[in-house]
Amino acid sequence: MANPTKNPKKANLLDPHAIKHLLDESVTEIVTSKGFPEDFRTANVRLGIGSLIIGVALLAQFYPKKFPENRDFLLICIGLYPSFDILIRIGM
Repeated sequence: MANPTKNPKKANLLDPHAIKHLLDESVTEIVTSKGFPEDFRTANVRLGIGSLIIGVALLAQFYPKKFPENRDFLLICIGLYPSFDILIRIGM
């Protein structure tokens, strides 16, 4: 029988993001109640790599030289961008 003191969680069934959020919260509560700590390392690494991608894009955009002179630098930035993006996608 369900615990009557606990309020059931509600989500809009027409909103898939609300449903996913509710499921994520429920799974997190269940797993942490079993004694497993939450580990945010992977999420933090992905955020760091995303910040590097933004930094590379900003460097490419605001590099002080005009196009013919900064061609090699832009090629490096163009190569780094998908490389970092692949790292994020494989879950580094």
